[in-house]
Amino acid sequence: MADETGATLSSNMSMKMMAEGLKQSSLTQDVTQSPIFKEVMVNLGDKRTVLDIGAGVGRYTAPLASAGCKVTAIEPSPEMISHLRETLARYEVSEVVNIVQASWPQDNLKSAEVTLASFVIQFSNDWVGFARAMEKSATNRCILAVHVDPIMYFMDKLWPIFHAEEPGPRMPGFTEIYPVLLEAGIIANVKVFEEQHGPRWKNAEEALPTISERLGVVGNREAMKQLEDILEDPTFGIFATRAHRVAMISWKPSTPA
Repeated sequence: MADETGATLSSNMSMKMMAEGLKQSSLTQDVTQSPIFKEVMVNLGDKRTVLDIGAGVGRYTAPLASAGCKVTAIEPSPEMISHLRETLARYEVSEVVNIVQASWPQDNLKSAEVTLASFVIQFSNDWVGFARAMEKSATNRCILAVHVDPIMYFMDKLWPIFHAEEPGPRMPGFTEIYPVLLEAGIIANVKVFEEQHGPRWKNAEEALPTISERLGVVGNREAMKQLEDILEDPTFGIFATRAHRVAMISWKPSTPA
């Protein structure tokens, strides 16, 4: 499992960085207005059950539970689960969400009307197997959210500066993942929409530890100074709000649970 720098996501540092970014997003965005949230809600039945795969910090888990859904949150990372519990407590839904610390796919899980996997399938080594497992656990609908634009978009500009001879790493997105699912016979409705992403950091001082870690230049004084100068340049644009495209892939399971 690799992130956009090719580094393993199992490290505590990587998980901490990802959790902090997701936590900030959950605090600043009203996901109840998201097409993803709305797609879950319109596909619920009388049981109102949702399986949130890779629940992370609870960006969707908590609002869904607050809206009366019975949510099972699947999340393998202890770091993420710690933040997830904080989010559930903030929404006052801790008692109604079932947290399962496990990776996906999972055997012997109860079925849900909707299986949701937001921004996690790219970490799987078997995208078709991941999606088929969602089908086995869903009675009504399977919903995937996949990035169209890279999260760390500025890495495309930074990487060649510090690693001119190496190809820049890239996290798989919609253009890589959906054709594979389509070839496997998973015919879905696809909606591409934009979200406004605010800056993850307020200034260069806040951004430097994370970005230097991802670039692999920690401890290199010359590279660190160069990176700091770049980040402090207002024309670089890292601290500006920007539009980010997301693809929602939604389909009726071919093998209902």
